[in-house]
Order: sequence, then C-alpha cells, then structure tokens
Amino acid sequence: MNLPKLFVDRPVTTIMVFLGILAIGIVSVSKLPIDLFPEIENPVISVLTQYPGASAKDVETNVTKKIESWLSTVNELDKITSTSIDNMSIVQCQFKWGANLDEAANDIRNLLEMSKREMPADAEPPFIFKFGSNMFPILVYGITAEESYEGLNKLIEKKIADPLKRLPGVGAVLPMGAPIRQILVKIDPAKLEAYNLSIERLAGSLAAENLTLPVGNLRMGRLDYNLRVPGEFHDPAQIGKVIVAQYRGRPVYLADVATVVDTLKERSINIRLLGGKGTSLIVQKQSGANTVNVARSVKKRLTQLEQRLPADVKIHLVLDSSKFIVNSIKNLSEAVILGGIFVVLVILIFLRQWRATLIIAFTIPFSLVVALIYLYITGDTINIITLSSLSIAVGMVVDDAIVILENITRHIEQGARPREAAIFGSNEVGLAVAASTFAIVAVFFPLSFLTGIAGVFFHILGILVTVTIITSLFASLSLVPMLSARLYKRRSHLNMNNTAKSRFYTASERLFVRLEEAYQHLLRWSLQHRKTVIVVALLLFISSMLLFKFIGTEFLPQSDDGTMQINVELQPGTRLERTVDYVKQIEKLIKDKVPELRYYSVQAGVNDEGFSSILFGQKEGPNIFLVRALLSDHKYRTRSVFEIADTLRRYIKKIPGITSFSISAAGAGSFVTGATGKQLAVDIIGYDLETTSALAGQIADKLKTIPGAVDVALDRGKDRPEIEIVPDRDKLAAVGLNTAMVASAVRNHMYGKVATKFRQEGNEFDVFIRLDASFRRSLQNVENISIQTITGRLVKLKDIAVIREVMYPPEIKRKNQERVVTVGANVSGRALGDVTADLKAYINSLEIPPGVDIEYSGQVEQQSDAFADLSLFLILSIFLVYMIMASQFESLLHPFVIMFSVPFALVGVAWGLYLTGMPLSSIAFLATIMLIGIVVKNAIVLVDYTNILRARGYELFEAIVVSGGNRLRPVLMTAITTILGMLPLAISSGEGAETWQPLGVTVIFGLLVSTVVTLVLIPVIYSLFETRLKREK
Repeated sequence: MNLPKLFVDRPVTTIMVFLGILAIGIVSVSKLPIDLFPEIENPVISVLTQYPGASAKDVETNVTKKIESWLSTVNELDKITSTSIDNMSIVQCQFKWGANLDEAANDIRNLLEMSKREMPADAEPPFIFKFGSNMFPILVYGITAEESYEGLNKLIEKKIADPLKRLPGVGAVLPMGAPIRQILVKIDPAKLEAYNLSIERLAGSLAAENLTLPVGNLRMGRLDYNLRVPGEFHDPAQIGKVIVAQYRGRPVYLADVATVVDTLKERSINIRLLGGKGTSLIVQKQSGANTVNVARSVKKRLTQLEQRLPADVKIHLVLDSSKFIVNSIKNLSEAVILGGIFVVLVILIFLRQWRATLIIAFTIPFSLVVALIYLYITGDTINIITLSSLSIAVGMVVDDAIVILENITRHIEQGARPREAAIFGSNEVGLAVAASTFAIVAVFFPLSFLTGIAGVFFHILGILVTVTIITSLFASLSLVPMLSARLYKRRSHLNMNNTAKSRFYTASERLFVRLEEAYQHLLRWSLQHRKTVIVVALLLFISSMLLFKFIGTEFLPQSDDGTMQINVELQPGTRLERTVDYVKQIEKLIKDKVPELRYYSVQAGVNDEGFSSILFGQKEGPNIFLVRALLSDHKYRTRSVFEIADTLRRYIKKIPGITSFSISAAGAGSFVTGATGKQLAVDIIGYDLETTSALAGQIADKLKTIPGAVDVALDRGKDRPEIEIVPDRDKLAAVGLNTAMVASAVRNHMYGKVATKFRQEGNEFDVFIRLDASFRRSLQNVENISIQTITGRLVKLKDIAVIREVMYPPEIKRKNQERVVTVGANVSGRALGDVTADLKAYINSLEIPPGVDIEYSGQVEQQSDAFADLSLFLILSIFLVYMIMASQFESLLHPFVIMFSVPFALVGVAWGLYLTGMPLSSIAFLATIMLIGIVVKNAIVLVDYTNILRARGYELFEAIVVSGGNRLRPVLMTAITTILGMLPLAISSGEGAETWQPLGVTVIFGLLVSTVVTLVLIPVIYSLFETRLKREK
C-alpha cells in the first residue's frame, strides 16, 4: 500500500482522523490520575504471630522455625526471612516480581491452617499482612494541644479522623500516640496481703459488679415488662466502693487495698512535635486513587475542621508526598515542553520555513497524545516514570518526520511539484525510516518484559516509548506528506521575491552549503587515509574505556525530596524516660545546625497501636527513637539533604551513649521498591550467635575505615538484661500451683490486667489493675509477690521459684531458615559500587569459619540483579537491531558496518559520566541501551541513501561523498533534536531531577560522539568492506 499517496489524496479524511485522536487524547488526559510511581505491589507477604510471655529465643524455637518450615514450599518463593522478638514472630516471604500474590496468600493461609497443631497452645493465630504501595502515607500530620491534651484521642477520632475517612479516595486515617483515658487501680501489696486477697480476685469482683444483664420478662396485666439488672459503673468514684471481700464480719472495699485514679494510659511510645508532646495522624489513600486529588481534598477539609477545634489544638503538616509528586510532575512536564520547543527551533533553523516547522511540530502532540490514550485505556497513571518516558521520546518523535520532510523539501527545491515531491520523497526514504524506527522499537519494547526491580521502573517506559515512536512513524508517512502537498509552494516562488525572508534564506543556505562542502572534503580525506581514521578511532575507544575504572556504580540515583530520617539506638535495656533525654539532645542539635528545618517530629519507644516497624521497615524499642525532619523547598536551600545529613553525622557521633545511628534521605521511591534499609548490607549466615556476631563485628570495624561508608551498624544488638523466674516444680506441686498460674500472677502484678470496661457517653475505657509503681522498682518487689493457691493461702514468689538476672538477645533474625546477622551501612561522598568493591576485597581475604556463609543484600543485591537483567537486554537489543537492519538491507554486511557506531556511543557515555562525576546507575545503563537504537538510526539513513546512489550508477567513493552531503542536514537535525530534547532532563535542578539526570547526560554525550562516528567512521568502514568485496568478486 502506498501510504503517503493514500493520505495525500484524502486530506479531509486525514485531518478528521488526527483531530479525532487528539480529542480522545484530551479527554483521556483529563481523567488520568496523578501519582509518584505506577501502582506497585511489593512481592512480600508477612506472617505475624504473637506468643505472649516468650523470649526472642523461645519465639524462634517454638514458632518462627515451624512457620518457616511450612511456608518454604510456597510456589515462586524467592527467599524467606524472619525476625523473632519478645512475644512475637515476624516471617516475611519475598516472592519473585510479578508473582501472583493473591494465590500465594491463599497458599500461605492453607499452610498456616495445617501448621496449627504444631504451634504452642498459648500462641495467637497468625496474621497475614500483604504490603501495597498505597500503604505509604500520603499525608502525615502532627497535632499538639495544651489544655485539651488529655481528651485528644477522642477529639481526633470524632472530629478529625471520622470526617476525613468519608472523603473519596481516603483509605485509612490512623491516629498514633494519642493519649488514651484509663481508670487505673493501683494496688498496695501489703494491704492486699493483710486481707488475704489476690489481684485476680479483685479483677473478678470488678468484672462481676460492672454488668447490666437482662434476666427475663414479666407479664402483668396487658403489658409485658422486660426485667433488667443495671450494675454498670457510671462514675469512676463507684469503682472504689466495690466490695471485694468480707474480713472479720465487715466488708472490704476496693479503696481499702487500692487507689483508683482516672488518668491516662501509660504508653510504650513517646511522640514529640517541635520539642513538645503531641500525636501523629497518618492518612493513606485507597488503591488506584489519585494521590494529588486525595491530598488536596484532605487538606481542604482539614482546614475547615480545624476551625471547629479548641483554640489550643494545633495541626502541623509533617509529610506531604503529594507536594513532591506535583513538583516532580511539574519539572518533568516543563522538560517535555521545553524539549519540544528546542526541537521546533532546531527544525526552524535548519529548514528556515514556518510551514515546514509547523508540519513537523504537528507530529509532536499527536504522538504524545496517543501514548496518553494508551495510559488511560490500561488504567495507568501520570507519574514520574510515564512523564520521563514522554520526555525521552519528545526528541525522537520528529526524527522520521525530519528525514521525510527534508527529502520532500529537497525535491521541491530541485523543481518538483509539491504533490509529486510529497509522494515520491516519502516513498524514497520511507523504507529506511521504517527500518530505523523499528530499530529503536527493538531497543525499547523488550524493556516491557523486564522483571525484578528493573521492571518496576522500565516496564512502562519501554511500552510508552514504543507506542510514541510507532505513532510518529505513522504520522510521518501520512500527516507529513499530506500537509507538505497542501502547504508547500514551489521553490521558484520564494526566489522571485526579493524579500527579507528570501535574503535570509539565501544567506543561511550559503552557510549550510559550505558546511556540506567542508564535510564532503573531510569525507574525501578520510577515504584517502582510511587506516589513519581507523587507528585514531581505536585509540579513542580504548582510552575512553579506561575511564570506566574511575566511574563508580550505584543502583538508583538518590533523590532530594526534602525529608530526612534519623534513627538512633541506645544501649539495650535503656528505659524510655532516659531515651527521651537523648531525644532532647538531638532536637536541640537539629534546631541549631539545620536552619533549613521547617518541621520535625520524634517517635520513641514501641508503637502499641500496630506493627509500624513492619509497615515501615523500622526497629522499635524503649531504647530506640526516630526523628523525621521536613526541610524547606528545594529552591530555597543552598544545601542538599545529603549535605545536611553529613553535617549532622559529624555532631551525633560525638554524643556519648549512642550505640548506633543512621541518617536516611530516602523518600517514597525507595519505600515503594523495597529499598528502605541500608544501601550496603552484608549478611553473615550461621547458627552460632557468638561466631557470627564476632565476624560481623570484625567486618563492621573494617567497613568504618573504608572511605564513603557511613552509619555502619549491626542489626543484632547486644544481649539485653532480663530477670528470669524459674519455678521449682516440686514446690509448686506441694502448694497446688503450676507454671501457668505463677506466670499469670506475676504478669498481673507487674504488667497489669484489664479487669473490666468503663463506659461513658458512648466511649469505652479500660479499668486497669496492677501494683502501684512504687512496688515495681526493685528485684525485691518481684521476690515478694504473693500468689494465692487454690486453698486460699498466700505464698511468696521467692519461696517457689529461683529469680536470677540473665542476658538474652533482643531479637534473632533468619534468612532462608538460617540465623543471620547483617552489617549495614549507607554511602556518602562515594559511589556504592566503589565502597562495595573495597569491602568485598577485604572479606575475600578473611578466613570464614566453618558453617558460616556471607551474602550481599540491600541495594547491592538490587543493583546486581538490575545490571544483570539490563546486560541481557543490551545483548538482546543489539541482536534485534541487527536482524531488523539485515532484513531492511537484505544483506548481512551492511548492518555489520552500521553496528560499528554502537561501541563508540560508549565513548561518549564514559566521558559524560566522568566529566559530570555521575556514577553508572541503572538509569544510565538504560540510557546506554537506548543509544543502540538512536545511533544506528542515522547510520541506516546514510548507508541506505549511499546504496540508492550506487544503484543509480555512482562510483563507490563518489556515492559515499554525495550521500554524505545530501544526508548531512537530516543527520544533524535528528541528532540535535534528540540532544536538545534530552537537555532539560540533564540540566534540571528541581525536585526529582536527580533521578533522570544520568539518562539525559548519557544520551547527550553518547549521541554527540556517535554522530561524529556515523559521519566519518561508518563511511570509511563501508568503503573498506565494499572494496574488499569487489576484489573478491
């Protein structure tokens, strides 16, 4: 089918088709949701099992190992890791990317059901937790109050959380750390013993008295009455008046042995906001909801709700992920628009005709709009990946149109009528243009099949660029010829008018002609000195490859989103009150040393409202605290978040008493992709805790001396002191007790027990009973706990058990059913790959104890996997591009000649990364693969036209020279438009720019060098092969 002729002959149909597609695109864009990343399902399923009263070692033995054994048979399981801590087992099943997690969750559920018979009787049923990117908070607020602080929990729930939950797109609103009312019954053990009572008996009396029960009905006369016994407490004062026993003929009231206090629940978590007490409010969106719209509606609604709150209640925005999304999208949108403007200007300068420029400019929005229609149909979002894809494509979508329009223009200048020139010119280079387009498709489309972490970022990129490029080919063979036939005039019309436009055209044409003549002169010299050209090219290639020794590697470029997290760990066993003292030191430090600080919050201790450590990859404990800092906007800062982090590290390491700390500037991107831990992680796997801990300490000490390694720490803390109560079974049997009864009694005395619930105004509060704090402060208090036997006699704990101080590990981690300790570190001032290489060299020199293995995880593992996948696709892309060119030329030789331009793109890549100081990341690696399709595109057009001229009777050298002169302008135009299309990505300094700068730099430098190679080296190699082939014939 003669596609150009079909559309040239039907201009109205052509316009209607394109206008219809543009209209559909505009509607699609208006309905596309906006997010930071595509919807990503991290392939991890966690199984959480509570085992009350068990130490970390007991949890590992009785729960974790059994669950691991059962779950190890699940299909598509990549690895299984676990953490055993006091009272809880956390087993995480990590699957291969792309695995069906719904099926995996069902399999896990079935296996857990079968494993119940092996679980301890007092272990609670396992809870299955599946992570999703929508669980990352889109908004985090800090709420402070003075007079209203005690009622803050109820106020937040009723007046803030409930209204926000009703907003469209809001998934969850989670208050954290809010004060909770509690009726506390504080027992005096001496008085309890004097009346021969136990805590269990007091709790039973409270529960029995705090009841309202229906007891039947009474039919009296014509009416039927319900009978009810109301006994619930209506006032906390009633609790102290409950009769708990009779002693020597008189009642004993609860107030005789205890003090009843209406107070706040004692929390295991301490949240501070701007140096004062407060609480946090986390907002999550529903899966598939528009992050920006949801955040906007929440902020608007919260402004209205705040006006109805007491004057002392203040709401502070701690985290707003939508702001980073909006700024990143804005920066990328500007890059797309700016790249399009650059492209249009280049075309105008080269063609010097507004009509020609407009013709090509029309193909840009059409190609991009079709890609947006694809996003709408597939249910994807506008995010930094999709917009980056369009930014990459904007410089290439005009390449086909440039080649075709330049050829049409040349025929018109030679005297052809516009209609004939449009059809003939398009058909003349149409096959070469199609081949070069499919060469790019051969590079990008395979990216859509990437799996693993690389597929998270590059899957949609490969599809979108493919859709955009194919659309641009269609527009170049349909819209461009039709508009050229209608809008162009004969060349003689311009030459007949002595206008300024004509004079400019004539003057600029002389410059282009001189450029073409100079290039043809260079070609003739190169063809006469072919050995010199090849030797110089080889020396340039070899010397440039040596630069890669000085270029580091990393997984993904770190992005400055203005947020920072400081994790601090103190000596195990440190009380929460002491931890708060260190919190205040860090608060003062960041206020003094970080003038860019806008807001900060601190969370110390253990979150007793959920498994936040599991959700966000954080450790928790009374000796651990986390500082979240929000900095001023990127444009208002002279320092990056990474420079600020380095400053703080220098001061924090001087504070005595801190066992380890780390500062992370990782934002939502690393959270979504699972890269939330340390950048460098070394797993030491082995059963013996002492052996692996010693080796881990040795590696950590070495890692601290390696330049660029910061925040070095072991994830296995030092053993923690515990008080162990070992019952004497013979003595227990003698008094009619058992181990469970003793454990329960000690727990009720020291930890406490919810005796009943106090209800008031529709709210429900715990009535909590335990020993007064003054009787829970020494080992002697534990020894003197009185336990009531079944006969009513009281015995002291020290008389029936041995009480001793022991040391236990606070947690035990496992990987693939083996114990593991991890040495982790972040990297600053050096590339991750360089630090890793130094560490590997040291570890390889060690004598590893028998039974111990060493593996690398964290971003090192992710980088290795991504580079392996991309290397495979690099080879595949080269093979596919060669196949397409071989089919187009019907030759095995000519594609081989063209492929010589590919290695020299690496020369530009090496110099670009070296001069800018950028490491070779996955993004830069992707750009290198992209260059394969881009650099061969111009070589295809050049070689194809040379073959056409030779078929018309030109001699070999003359055909090369004439082809070079005629194709110089389109080659330069396509190269410059692609370079300028990438320029906004390379020089952008806004939020999120760090992610895509390596791509722009790599393509720009690679294309600069490869264009020179295409124009000089490819003709030389072509002539060598053709000359030798002619001799053999």
